[in-house]
Amino acid sequence: MKKLNFSLIIKVTGVVFIAFSIVLGNEIRLGINRYTKNTLDTDAEAIVRNLDKFAKSYTQSIAINKVNLNSTEFKNIYRDALAGDGTKVKCLVNAKGQILDVSREGEGFPSIGVIVSKYKGATNWPVYFDLSSMDSTSLMKIESELLKHKDEKNTITLKIVTNSQSELNSNIFDNIFIKELKLNNQIIYVSNTKGKVQTMEGTVGSYASYNLEIAFPSTLTESKKQSTNTSGKKSRTMILDYQNAMNGLREQITKNFKTFKKSGRELTTTNYSIYKILNPYEYNGKYYSTVMLRLEDWGLMNGEDTTVDYTDEASLDKVTAGYIFVIQEYTNLTMRSFRQFMHDNSSTYLLAFVLIILICLSIAYMVIKPIRRIETTAKHIARKEFDYPIDTTRHDELGDLSRSIDRMSKELESTINNLHQEIERVQRLEVIRKEFVSNFTHEIKTPLGIINGFSELVEIEQDEKKRNEYITIIQNETKRINELVLAMLDLSKLESQKVSLKLEEVDLLDIVGDCLDSMMYLFERKQIKVHTQLDSSMVKADRFKIEMVIDNFISNALRYTAEGKNVYVRLDEHGFEIENEGHPIPKDDLEKIWLTFHKVDCSRNAEGTGLGLAICKAILDLHHFEYGVKNTEKGVLFYFKY
Repeated sequence: MKKLNFSLIIKVTGVVFIAFSIVLGNEIRLGINRYTKNTLDTDAEAIVRNLDKFAKSYTQSIAINKVNLNSTEFKNIYRDALAGDGTKVKCLVNAKGQILDVSREGEGFPSIGVIVSKYKGATNWPVYFDLSSMDSTSLMKIESELLKHKDEKNTITLKIVTNSQSELNSNIFDNIFIKELKLNNQIIYVSNTKGKVQTMEGTVGSYASYNLEIAFPSTLTESKKQSTNTSGKKSRTMILDYQNAMNGLREQITKNFKTFKKSGRELTTTNYSIYKILNPYEYNGKYYSTVMLRLEDWGLMNGEDTTVDYTDEASLDKVTAGYIFVIQEYTNLTMRSFRQFMHDNSSTYLLAFVLIILICLSIAYMVIKPIRRIETTAKHIARKEFDYPIDTTRHDELGDLSRSIDRMSKELESTINNLHQEIERVQRLEVIRKEFVSNFTHEIKTPLGIINGFSELVEIEQDEKKRNEYITIIQNETKRINELVLAMLDLSKLESQKVSLKLEEVDLLDIVGDCLDSMMYLFERKQIKVHTQLDSSMVKADRFKIEMVIDNFISNALRYTAEGKNVYVRLDEHGFEIENEGHPIPKDDLEKIWLTFHKVDCSRNAEGTGLGLAICKAILDLHHFEYGVKNTEKGVLFYFKY
């Protein structure tokens, strides 16, 4: 029988948990999609800000005439289309889908940065060398050697032939010829260049080429051990390889140009152009997002009707000279979005998971416990006969209950008096239950009504600012309900007398001082003057719970004191008391004020749960402290004594 009861708990818990898991899983999926979209849109908007400067120059100086994408004028503004952002790949395509250029901003010539041991009287000075004079095979050898020893200190010796102008360019040597380059004591390149030779020795700090960038940590040791930064984390060599990005973009345009440029959605419209964010794609395990800028050429209309339908691709193609595609590369974007989403919402989902388990177990427990109790009671009184028809054909917990009641009914005549007593007890409990439900319903119905009303307004409101205001109101009311439930749980534990106190010697002066310091800003904001008479007072108590009482007393004084009034706080070896200048409490409410959900003046106390003083009462009862509240000439005084 117990096995069946346990199985029923599992069934109830399992069904609700599965339903919750399905809803939670879908919410996580939608959340990841939102985070991914936000990431792509945010990065795309940054690209648009750079491209719009190019679009402005294009519109004002080129688009007014017949557009030639191969002209020097166009190339000059295209070269700086991304305003120096060399981390993204751009692609220029003509109207027919032919690729005219795939490059990244500021790639320039291949170069290597060297921390030269001695340079113009300085030691360990960064100097940059132009490697354009070297052939591609030698450059590939350099890249291979640097990647092979990426976590080591790479030594380099350069013999260069410079002109006088190059020598004057500070620490940048461009337009030079490499006579010999030795990397890690290995000769990589030798040429027959004639001229004045200058030798430089040092360690490699960086390397940049058309599709690759390598930046070494400045403190790499001579061994293979990696250096650490100030936070204790290992500094790793940064390697940026753009080859996959370039190849992937070429593949998309050459194979799926028409489909590719039509995909996605409009991202934004500026004064100079319309920008689209195209559907993301994967290439060699990387994730790519693309922003497209259409280059319009009104000279293509040839005097025809210049009306263009911007919602029709065929109409737009009539005035299109070409396209610029800019891509952003991502690694593990979905997993990063998942981790960020779970990090931002972990506490919410953990709380929801715990609550749903507790609710499931509580429901199952509340259903089974009364049944088992009635069954046990019936077995105890089943000693005499009493005819009463009842269905005993069920083969589950309710069937067991029916059989027990059947046996109980046969003895009901001789036990009627005991049943009357039980009925009276149940009636008393019912009165208590109804009173609790009434109070609890009264406290919770207002925030629920507000949440329901504003949630409907959120659905129909178009103004984003007002929607955010409505959402803030909903969040505040949800927090209010959550605080009420947590307070009820705390009160239930305290009133059950099952809470164990962690008694220790406590100086209440520290607690009172900390509470006043934490609320002093709120007192000053209401221009309330706090008068204190505080002496050290050692008492044996639970520090955390006594702090709850003192904090509640002080916060109540703050709440019920008008602006410009006074609050008096006193502490000595006998007890603690706080008095505020305010309206006195009616005599009928002086005793009821400690009851659950009781509020003296709801119009003045819209805040709070109505459980604070009930919790204080339970804590003080556990400590066996004397406590109370009374009206004074100034206002109201709360106190407790040891």
